[in-house]
Amino acid sequence: MRLPGIARGRGLAARAKLAAAALIGEPLDTTRLSLYRAEAFSAPLAAYLETLLRGPSEWSVGERELLAAFVSKRNDCTFCYRLHRAVAERTAGARVVEAAFEDYRSAPVTRELRAVLGFAAQLTERPGQVGLGDAAAVLGAGVSRAALETAIHLTAALTALNRVADALGFEIPSAAALAKHVEHVVNNGYA
Repeated sequence: MRLPGIARGRGLAARAKLAAAALIGEPLDTTRLSLYRAEAFSAPLAAYLETLLRGPSEWSVGERELLAAFVSKRNDCTFCYRLHRAVAERTAGARVVEAAFEDYRSAPVTRELRAVLGFAAQLTERPGQVGLGDAAAVLGAGVSRAALETAIHLTAALTALNRVADALGFEIPSAAALAKHVEHVVNNGYA
């Protein structure tokens, strides 16, 4: 991580929490960021992500994690891609996730998820070209308005987070640290 204030923690409470987290293993940069001015940035963001990725939805947790990884991959954010992909593999199945990244159009996913992945690819890579016809096509594939709105929120949130992770130079965690993080997220969510 590039910014020392975030890396070491801002304030005594944040430093104590980082020290406690270090007893379990090296804290990820997401943990460090979550302790930096939590009241202004990371606490509301964590609540928003918890709602998007774990709250009530027509999409399963695995489908939402796959979408998060899919958007992060399209944005070339290695940190977010690896984390969300690892969680997606645990919650949706490694075979499904692998197939979706090989070619989402032929992956063993629902017609609705296939339509949303295509929409998310366009929204991520060519946002200025997305129009009402694109949304209508997704709705025509059987996706409800609420499910499409969730997908749009996830795409926008992950795109913004991808930029933050890249701008701050988030370090790719070791395999052991990633496994611990994935276990924590699977069991406890993002809040």
